[in-house]
Amino acid sequence: MGRSLPHSDDAERCLLGSLLLNPPAISECIEKFASKDPKTRGGEYFYNENHGLIYRTLVDMQDEHEPVDLMTVTQKLAGRNQLERVGGAVAITQLSNAVPTAGNLEFYLNIVRQRYRLRQLIEAGTQIVTESYGTLDEGVDDFVDHVERLVFDIAQEKSAHGVVSGADVVKEAVHEIDDILQHKGKLRGISTGFTELDKCLDGLQRGSMIVIAARPSMGKTSLAMNIAEHVAILNSENPMPVGVFSLEMPAVQLIIRMLCSVGEVSMNRIRRGLSTDVEYKSLINSAKKISNAKILIDDTGDLTIMELRAKARRMKANHDIQLLVVDYLQLMRAPMRGNYDNRQQEIAAISGGLKALAKELKIPVMVLSQLNREAEKREGGRPRLSDLRESGAIEQDADVVALIAPKDDRKDEEVVAEEITQAVLIIAKNRNGPQGKIPLQFRRDITRFFSAAIEESDVAMTPREETM
Repeated sequence: MGRSLPHSDDAERCLLGSLLLNPPAISECIEKFASKDPKTRGGEYFYNENHGLIYRTLVDMQDEHEPVDLMTVTQKLAGRNQLERVGGAVAITQLSNAVPTAGNLEFYLNIVRQRYRLRQLIEAGTQIVTESYGTLDEGVDDFVDHVERLVFDIAQEKSAHGVVSGADVVKEAVHEIDDILQHKGKLRGISTGFTELDKCLDGLQRGSMIVIAARPSMGKTSLAMNIAEHVAILNSENPMPVGVFSLEMPAVQLIIRMLCSVGEVSMNRIRRGLSTDVEYKSLINSAKKISNAKILIDDTGDLTIMELRAKARRMKANHDIQLLVVDYLQLMRAPMRGNYDNRQQEIAAISGGLKALAKELKIPVMVLSQLNREAEKREGGRPRLSDLRESGAIEQDADVVALIAPKDDRKDEEVVAEEITQAVLIIAKNRNGPQGKIPLQFRRDITRFFSAAIEESDVAMTPREETM
């Protein structure tokens, strides 16, 4: 094409000169230059390879606690047999004289970073064009997901973690432990609004996949939306944006349930036109709360995991959602269904995709799932992990699996007929904490769960079993 890639030699020189004048600012550059290659250490942000080599030397010197100035940098490069490559001692002196003060360092840094991002976009665009010609029809969905992830990564300036040594993570782990010890009793994750559940899970953790499973009409959607309502609305001290994918229920119907839940107004009375003035005012107040909250609902049906991940990335990029709810897993489909021998393999692909999404966006992803009828055939009727419908992969991928069941041993149809159900939330899997049984009360008329009276046997959390 004959055109040079976006860059600014002047900004690169002035940035390096500023770092020579103000070595502590190297830390700021390390933070802003999210290097994807531990060998280059951020040097790839510089278009001029010599500038990148000098920057990498500065970073190495700081890591080794060596003093950084004109003389020491020159000696360091000479000791590595790289001084002549970058233009000799004269070149280093010229960098030092390029700026009279380090006061404009941030200005130069932003120019260098933005030009690097433009080069990334050009490289990605070239790659997309080239690969588009070689993509077969059946691979288009996968390719589109790859393209969106490519651009999303550039937009987020994500660090490439990949394989890291334990030593690299020790400082972060110790810092997290110190934080826990200094804030005893404070949740590390996002509060669910249910005290005993928060105690068990320590809140909803970033990057985790939480599965809430139950038989149809047992309240799994209600419980998930109650948690979403708490995160986005009822937690007035720190409300957070929430994304919801409702594959089964239209958005309007979901909002009506939320209005009744937040306002504690009977949905049956509303449907029959029997609401009082007090109940109507409560609905209006609920409507104001929901309108002011950031709850983003996508009610597209028959979504593929690729489509959902693409939409979720945009929700995160545009609205910074802190929790994602998917209702429910078995209504999703994998792209290119012909590639799977059976439904179990397809569900496994969807489950794995949701877990990967949680890690990618660094937010908890709450996934609803159906249970099969095996529990009804079992003595006592209590559900187990093995009752997750259509795939054992859900159990493997999930960090937490919570099963909703009636507190007694009655059949589904008996429980569904009740307006108030004494229920139990069985924490059947908790990768990083205890298992246990949490008593809840489900008011079906307002689609809302409440914490029930706690019995000693209910809150005796069992040590977690080792799960993969």
